[in-house]
Amino acid sequence: MGLLFRGIVWFSVYVLLVLLPLALAMLGDPIAAARPWSLEFAVAGGFIAYAIIAFEFALVSRLRAASEPFGTDSLLQFHAQMGVAGMLFLLLHVLLLLPHAASASMFNPFAGGVAARSGALAFWALLILGVTSAGRSRLRLRYETWQWVHASAALLVGGSALVHILAVGHYASRTALRVILIVYALAFVALLLRYRIIRPLRLARLPWEVVSNTDVGGDTRSLVVRPVDHPGLRFQPGQFVWLATGARPLTAQQHPITIASSAEPDEAHHIELAIKAFGDWSGNVVPQLHAGARVWLDGPYGALTPDRFPGQGFVLIAGGIGITPMLSILRTMRDRDDVRPVVLIYAANRPERMVFRDELTALQSELNLRIVLVYESPPPDWRGEQGLVTTELLRRHLPKQYKRFQYFVCGPAQMMDLLEDELLEVGVPAAQICTERFNMG
Repeated sequence: MGLLFRGIVWFSVYVLLVLLPLALAMLGDPIAAARPWSLEFAVAGGFIAYAIIAFEFALVSRLRAASEPFGTDSLLQFHAQMGVAGMLFLLLHVLLLLPHAASASMFNPFAGGVAARSGALAFWALLILGVTSAGRSRLRLRYETWQWVHASAALLVGGSALVHILAVGHYASRTALRVILIVYALAFVALLLRYRIIRPLRLARLPWEVVSNTDVGGDTRSLVVRPVDHPGLRFQPGQFVWLATGARPLTAQQHPITIASSAEPDEAHHIELAIKAFGDWSGNVVPQLHAGARVWLDGPYGALTPDRFPGQGFVLIAGGIGITPMLSILRTMRDRDDVRPVVLIYAANRPERMVFRDELTALQSELNLRIVLVYESPPPDWRGEQGLVTTELLRRHLPKQYKRFQYFVCGPAQMMDLLEDELLEVGVPAAQICTERFNMG
């Protein structure tokens, strides 16, 4: 089954599941008395909000069969967009209920009956969920702290919303609808248990050992690991893994890290990971990982790979640590004797912020590779490209048959947002642009 067809099937299933509770409610009206349209729309908004929230976790729970057709980047963006949609439907539910509410006590989780209290609790929990997600950087929440707040608030929202709907009754008094709502809640809990308990326990049986931990400049470390008593993992060039560090997988910190190695394995099945110091974990914990330390890898994930999107040639555009998946692609092409043409556009603030530059230069003699370096703050004697990667720069360096090439872009989110628009502006077909964002940690 092709990735496109699988993607259509998974998306269709998702839409069906989101609309199913509302559809079941519309099969019959259990209330004899006429009700205002605003009240009916409020109920409809509540059903859609509950279904969206119930399946939010499924989008980011690392179900490989579901993520493969879309890529982790697309699923994360869709997760965020649907989270906003769920909040808007809940807000619609609340606003349309306000004219029919006896008082503002509907927002008090400690007042009223079970239906009122659970509804208020779901509202405030979802508000906390939204504020901590949208304002995580401003609130300076550590990634691990935010993860637990996010999961706990989501569980509270889902549980409170289910209690609220069942306590209100009315449409939910029908057996079929009640069963579906409960099944949704159980599916959420099952995915959470799989993510937090079952998957870490599986990882515990597949440890990895640190072989070397080297500072490669640019606040970046090269971490080489090897499998311990297992065959390791096979991956495609450009993919990433979740690296877990700590005493055991159940309590370990986990962060998405791109694989820098060639996808053609060496005899020891070593894997190289490039980790840039962005926060407490990458800046303090990673440098202390000594040779012999145990870590765990969950993966591979991601769709930023020419193995899935073959082309006549490739244009790789990297910013900062976004060079890592590009290095994996180039190393793999070298090991496979791949002669297809490649243009690498590598942007960084200053020359000393570029990592693996010497190896990239050497790869030009082993591959059909042309490298364009771009410095935002170049040294005084620099005569190459400078500033940002603009449409004018792209037009100067894209190959003659650029519309037949496949494009891979990885770097800071702002840079990638601009490049997606710029590539379209110069005429690159959207289907040939593949991106991967790593703002998960």
